[in-house]
Amino acid sequence: MRSTFMGFEAARSAIYANQKSIDIVGNNLGNVNTPGYTRQATDRVSRIYNTSSRVSSSSSRIGIQGQGVDIIGISQTRDAFLDKRFRDEYANATYHSQSTAMLSSIQHALGDGSNITDQSGLQGAIKDIYTSLNNFISEPTMDAQANLVMSSFKNITQVLHQIDTQLNTITQQYTEDLGTDVARINDLSAQLAHLNGVISEGQFSEQYGPNELLDQRNLLLDELSSFGNMTATDNADGTVTVVMGTHTLVKGDESDQLALTKNNDGTVAVKWQSTNTTLDTTTGLLMASVHNLNGSGPNVQSPNEEPQRGIPYYKDQMDTFARALADVANNTIPQLGEDGKPAVDPDTGKILYKTLLGSEVTAGTTDVTAGNIKISDEWTNGGPGYFIFSKDEHVEDYAQQLASKLTDQSYTFTSNGESFSGTFMDFQVNTLGRLGADISFSEGRHTAYATIADDFLNQRDSISGVSSDEETSDLIKYQKSYEAASRVMTVLDELLDVVINRMGRAGL
Repeated sequence: MRSTFMGFEAARSAIYANQKSIDIVGNNLGNVNTPGYTRQATDRVSRIYNTSSRVSSSSSRIGIQGQGVDIIGISQTRDAFLDKRFRDEYANATYHSQSTAMLSSIQHALGDGSNITDQSGLQGAIKDIYTSLNNFISEPTMDAQANLVMSSFKNITQVLHQIDTQLNTITQQYTEDLGTDVARINDLSAQLAHLNGVISEGQFSEQYGPNELLDQRNLLLDELSSFGNMTATDNADGTVTVVMGTHTLVKGDESDQLALTKNNDGTVAVKWQSTNTTLDTTTGLLMASVHNLNGSGPNVQSPNEEPQRGIPYYKDQMDTFARALADVANNTIPQLGEDGKPAVDPDTGKILYKTLLGSEVTAGTTDVTAGNIKISDEWTNGGPGYFIFSKDEHVEDYAQQLASKLTDQSYTFTSNGESFSGTFMDFQVNTLGRLGADISFSEGRHTAYATIADDFLNQRDSISGVSSDEETSDLIKYQKSYEAASRVMTVLDELLDVVINRMGRAGL
């Protein structure tokens, strides 16, 4: 005969198990909108019965079965595969999102907006030069018209200055943002190491850990994945090892740190403090910033530069434009000799031309760039007479040549790693068209990766997230089970009442 109170113990365990399950369901419903919360569930097993002898009879073993239910832990419903896939795609999406933002800032700085046929910026300045030259051609001896020519050239130098200043400002802004991102990664890694320490010190198992701490850690890992491709490996002691690129960022309760370095050539680098090696992630927000801050495209000149077309590439395009403009302007209007004809260099026999554009001395160099191009001192000091040079000569012919070179004739624009043949307008349209294509590509890739990331996030939420309908259904189920176990307890109590208080009392 079985133990008198075995039934009570089975019912008691069922009451406890269902009561705890109701508590967990309530906890899930209470955290339905909590960021990073993972749905919890009670893991139940039938109680193991024990026998004192290995050769005990089957009837004795049967007699001690049905001892109730045990809760062996409160588990989280997570899928490690979906976690990894979401984080991988999230890193790709943030890379292209950051690239799009930085390239769009470059586009805004160039002053032509998103429409390459816009008449503002350099294109408008070129047309102003063409208009002023044609007005001068109609009245080549008028000082007022010559002054307008000078004003139009001064305007285009100011436009180039403004573009260069804005590109420098963008560089400074995104460099500071990169420093902020590096600091955030260091903070995240420190928090992850701290959580690892707390989890391991608590001696939690790998299967059943402190769920709330695990939620905090998973939320940090999700954020960390936006900065670069990373892997998180669970360990037997409940801790997690985080590898970013090929470098171990977090192991146990220890974490490495990143540092932002500004190189002498104007580039930036993100390096590990422990090894002084460069961060080698291939995607994520950090790499997008580095690629666009160091991206010289085909004009790469140093190992620190990147082959992507970023801010340095488009700065070089503007410098190339400025050099070409100075070259054309300074090799069209000839100087006059004493005989009133174009002067010739006695050594080379080449015609000497008037210098219309020059450069400000910057950092010991006089090379013309978008940032230092200016009206030459000779033209500034000489006034309109310097451009007209003689009211007795047909200077309109030279003005016509200058207008034609700037608007109609093809010119070969040569930078460090590429060349382009076309008019000044063609060069600007080509530059803006290439930038627009880069932006379109980044936007397209961002949309694609974000869609995939959202799909994995939805799949993960369908497993890990809290469904109010599902939890309500479970609540009803556990409530009914609780009531049934309570009824078993009542029935057993009634049975014992009969056995103890009524059996053997004949005639009563």
